[in-house]
Amino acid sequence: MKSLKVLSIILGTVFFLSCSQSLDFDQIDGYTVSPSIAAPLVFFTIDAANFTTTVAGAPIVTELTEISDFKLFESGFIKQNVVQLDFEFEVNNEFNRDITTEISLLDENNNLIYKFRDLEINKNNLDFKQKEIINVVTNQNIINFTKVKLTLSLDDKNTPIAASDLSKIQFKSAIIIYLEADL
Repeated sequence: MKSLKVLSIILGTVFFLSCSQSLDFDQIDGYTVSPSIAAPLVFFTIDAANFTTTVAGAPIVTELTEISDFKLFESGFIKQNVVQLDFEFEVNNEFNRDITTEISLLDENNNLIYKFRDLEINKNNLDFKQKEIINVVTNQNIINFTKVKLTLSLDDKNTPIAASDLSKIQFKSAIIIYLEADL
């Protein structure tokens, strides 16, 4: 029994000492972490009623505009380490007419920073998707946007939508922010 105890201590010591090395903490100096952040950008559902008017003689409503705030770049870490932005757009157009969506990124004074390619969505298209990738190195001003302006317009400007129409447009968008930071 005593020899088993001595043998266990000797083997434990050998295994413990054989697995140790001096640690090199300088290895972490060249390490870069590359996280990504996904966040919603703009999302809404619009009924056909938004494009109808109840006042006789009033002009036909063919365009809606909305400006939303975007505050993620208020973080200094994100603003200093962003390398790429992916913008993803999805539209479900139940309307029986084509629509065009214009999306712009604005600064705090409503000055244009970036304008996306127009989203041209065909009538009854229930699965429209578009993605736009922006490299921050080649477009450094992009990190100064604080607002998103979206204008949705009906391509047929002359034919009013019937008040009884139950169609909807569902719009979703997201931003994926890619970061790179040294530790």
